Amino acid sequence: MRANAFVTLFVALVCLPSAMGQAKDDPCLKEKSDSEIQQCHAVVQIAPELHGAAQIVDAGVPANDSSATAAGLTYNVHMSDCEGRWVALYRKPEDEPRYIYGFVYIDPQAGFTLDFGGEFTIHGDGSYHAVPDPVHSIQGDHPADLRIRLEQNGVAALLPHRALEQLGLPDKPDWFKFYLDTADPVTHKVNWGFFYNAIGDSRRALDYLQPAYGEDPDAPRVVIELAYAYNALGRPGDALRVLKTEFAKKPKNESLCREMAYAYLKLKSYREATEQYPVCIALCDDSQKGMAEKSELAFDLSTAYSGLGDPANHDAWRQKAKAWVPKGSAVYKYFHPDDQ
Repeated sequence: MRANAFVTLFVALVCLPSAMGQAKDDPCLKEKSDSEIQQCHAVVQIAPELHGAAQIVDAGVPANDSSATAAGLTYNVHMSDCEGRWVALYRKPEDEPRYIYGFVYIDPQAGFTLDFGGEFTIHGDGSYHAVPDPVHSIQGDHPADLRIRLEQNGVAALLPHRALEQLGLPDKPDWFKFYLDTADPVTHKVNWGFFYNAIGDSRRALDYLQPAYGEDPDAPRVVIELAYAYNALGRPGDALRVLKTEFAKKPKNESLCREMAYAYLKLKSYREATEQYPVCIALCDDSQKGMAEKSELAFDLSTAYSGLGDPANHDAWRQKAKAWVPKGSAVYKYFHPDDQ
């Protein structure tokens, strides 16, 4: 299965020749003008807060957040529910009485993305009022921008229509038109299915992948994405249905092999799993990524042997998993829970 999700921050600032007098570890070292340096520092200042708020995956309106209640903000959706929508990020009760908002969209090249829109406060009557934020309040020749890749399906609150009116926001930002997908219909569906799988919403991924498979079962990546979604949703039988023919055509494809083995394991078809997993392990190389996959596959193979009541092979493959595991991987953390 895929690696744990993470969030990558990036800044859409113009990077120009080095500014004099900046510390060597200053991330804003290459900005040219004073205003650009200020903008960069503002982004560095707010990025951790934005990063943290976008990662919260389980929350509700705090009982004492009367402002959010009055304004109709309910943290009852996830980022994958918000494609093409304005959202308010989660605010803890102890935070300052302001809210961060942004626009969620899918970049056809990079996936789910949040564009930082700004900050607002809510008055006692439930009305929305924009407040200066450290990114957009600095004037310069090159306006600052802050976007984060969303690879964890954090909670959010959809901004109601009255919030858009009071904050002076359009239904869709003008720049959004540049991110509309121009791929052919099947490729679009496969890409969007991949992005929904990646963020952790395989249920919605099926809305794209099943039609794509029906239109063209030979489309690039459609089988692996569809199988991944089926496995993630606890439908290993459906995963095997689409995988067997494809793997027969592509017996060197480790991703297809891995999804097949995982499906057998989840079906408790342990004999088939113990036959499939060694095939997958043999397809892995000795790179760090390859060793991480070998370790995970060996770990799952040991589980299959346990299901067969074969403790000797269980222990042997568990030891191989431990011997192959690179530091920092999910299996490494299993074997070394106290290692930071």
